[in-house]
Amino acid sequence: MDSRDADSAALRRELRARLGLLGAPLQLLAEDVLGEDDARIDWVAIEPDGRLCVALLGAGPGDEGLLALGLAQRAWMQARIADWQKLVPGLGARVDLRPRLLLIAPDFTRVVRLAAREADPDGLRLARYRWAPASTGGATLVLEPLEPLPVPRLPAETPAPPLASVFRSGLADRDFGGNGGGGRSS
Repeated sequence: MDSRDADSAALRRELRARLGLLGAPLQLLAEDVLGEDDARIDWVAIEPDGRLCVALLGAGPGDEGLLALGLAQRAWMQARIADWQKLVPGLGARVDLRPRLLLIAPDFTRVVRLAAREADPDGLRLARYRWAPASTGGATLVLEPLEPLPVPRLPAETPAPPLASVFRSGLADRDFGGNGGGGRSS
């Protein structure tokens, strides 16, 4: 195992221990699950209310594909909740709740943050991590949730003026064979 693999293993251990600090407490159910299109799901956990959580670890700050992969893995997991219930009857996972998606990376681009907000502002969480120097030497993992980007506020609209017909043909009643009084001429 080279130093890069050791760093990755240490990161995964530290993140696994801190997953529940990013919102609702989580009970870890599975790790390194083979999911949609043979891609790996880093962690599957369950929240106290029975909602499953699919967590993916991104490699870098420009990992725009992580959001698409996460949405696909969440859909894959949702389709299998009933199967998991059969395998583990006391699991308590709720089929009626869409799994939460937790994406963890060193950072997220503005595009990913906007897309995450638009995709599912309530069921999708982003968190970033970094190693910071520890007071005792070495490094400690800092994990922080990212708030979704705010929805832009539109400028206040001034009330529209009342609708009035502005179409003018230039024709008069006499042009229609009338005498202007609405009656028939003989």
